[in-house]
Amino acid sequence: MKYLRLIIICLSLSIMPAQSPTVTVEGSHTLTQSDGMDIYQAIDLCLKQAISNGVFDYLIAENDFTEEKKAEIMEMLGPAIEMCVMDPIIIEQSISGNTIFIRAGGEVDPMILNGILGIEE
Repeated sequence: MKYLRLIIICLSLSIMPAQSPTVTVEGSHTLTQSDGMDIYQAIDLCLKQAISNGVFDYLIAENDFTEEKKAEIMEMLGPAIEMCVMDPIIIEQSISGNTIFIRAGGEVDPMILNGILGIEE
């Protein structure tokens, strides 16, 4: 029984530090809707780009990248955004004619983000 309690305590202590804290990111983007693109596609694209911009701003603030590395990261962010941003939310949205503006935010786990992008801390 004594060993069982010791095992439970050890497991509990090892699980707690494994959960890394998340960071809130916020970004914005303005998109001009093109011909053949419906409003829902345009909003979805604008939302993804706004969150990408927020994640990119966070990465730039936390790291010292060269201009070449910044371009590489921005290119990799597109497909990775859906995998590393949790609870995306539109904070502000305006549509004027065929121009859409969105300010959005979400929660990011820095450890997962750095792992996906191959950034070493």
